[in-house]
Amino acid sequence: MRPFFFAVAACASVCLLTGCATGLQAEASLPPFAMPDSPDVLRVRVLYTKSPVRLDSTGGYQYQLKKGGKSYSSHTGTRVRAMRSTMVFGQQSFRGEVIVMPANPTEPLRLNSRRYRGVLVFHPLGSGRYDVVEYVNMDEYLYGVLPREVEPSWPLDALKAQAIVSRTYALSNKMTDAKERFDVSDSVLDQVYGGMEVEASESNRAVDETRGEALLDSESKPVQTFFHSSCGGHTELPQHVWKSSNAPDVFGSINDAFCDADPHYKWQLTISYGTVRARLRRVGIHVRDIKKISIVQKTESGRAEIFGLQTSRGVVEVWGNRFRLALGPETLRSTLIINMKTGKSTVWFEGRGWGHGVGLCQWGARGRALAGQSYKQILETYYPKAKLTKI
Repeated sequence: MRPFFFAVAACASVCLLTGCATGLQAEASLPPFAMPDSPDVLRVRVLYTKSPVRLDSTGGYQYQLKKGGKSYSSHTGTRVRAMRSTMVFGQQSFRGEVIVMPANPTEPLRLNSRRYRGVLVFHPLGSGRYDVVEYVNMDEYLYGVLPREVEPSWPLDALKAQAIVSRTYALSNKMTDAKERFDVSDSVLDQVYGGMEVEASESNRAVDETRGEALLDSESKPVQTFFHSSCGGHTELPQHVWKSSNAPDVFGSINDAFCDADPHYKWQLTISYGTVRARLRRVGIHVRDIKKISIVQKTESGRAEIFGLQTSRGVVEVWGNRFRLALGPETLRSTLIINMKTGKSTVWFEGRGWGHGVGLCQWGARGRALAGQSYKQILETYYPKAKLTKI
């Protein structure tokens, strides 16, 4: 039993003594719930919204202000929303952060029918917005990450490589700033996470069989292990993707012929100058007009490091990855451009790969595992200067 369930058991005892019935029951004022404080617990933002959410659990649940006070128990679903800086659970309002714990740790909490193994904290953010952060065991978090990042049907060694990369990435973020509300989000901004609904036995096995394994840098710190879908034939170094990158020197820039089974290995895009101009404007890059787009500078891997936008007032240079993200990472899938043609009002790109190209190539890992490489060999390829350690 993990430490944060001791408080749950205590609250359940109070509930039994007071004869809680189905529905909401208010209990005496209690000290704050014991928050999870194990080094193995990760804080995952699973929701950021202004919309109401339905909270429930088949085993019931308790909630109260994080700072302590009157505690409430319920065995039915509760509509939760935010009003200004207040969280509202049904008809009960709370000024401040609200923590929710399952009455029975084997019966997880549910948000809009999606199950979460951990404890949930609701943070009112003002103007009717709020977020929900799950405090969850690291490996249980990974159970919900792997099936969203790779296919559970992939070879076990590819899944193990992803499990270690995802664990290390989460550990690195956990160490970054403890004052933040959460360590990682559940989106592509960090790693896609789907809670219990997406778990699969094959990927759970990969997590279990690599328990505690992580990649460390020369200072024995967890590496911020960037990864991507497909490198398109060559991986990239961080400094060519993120202009102000201070990533440790653990990454490899390699020719990689193992990812060509990716169905999106090659792609084409035609986009109008007007659309490019509008999307650049959304990220703060303002150009009056665009007459031509060119690649000013390429990296050794062949990626566009700097794009040039020809305007009536000269050439505006835009860093390659910023240009890609402005257009949309699902629109311009990578900056590995192998051909392009410019017209009077449109530009046509032909490229390879999907993602920034740094670190683990997921389709490459799959190809290497199919070729008989172990997960350790796969990791040594993409992070040649990192140390694989059990921590």
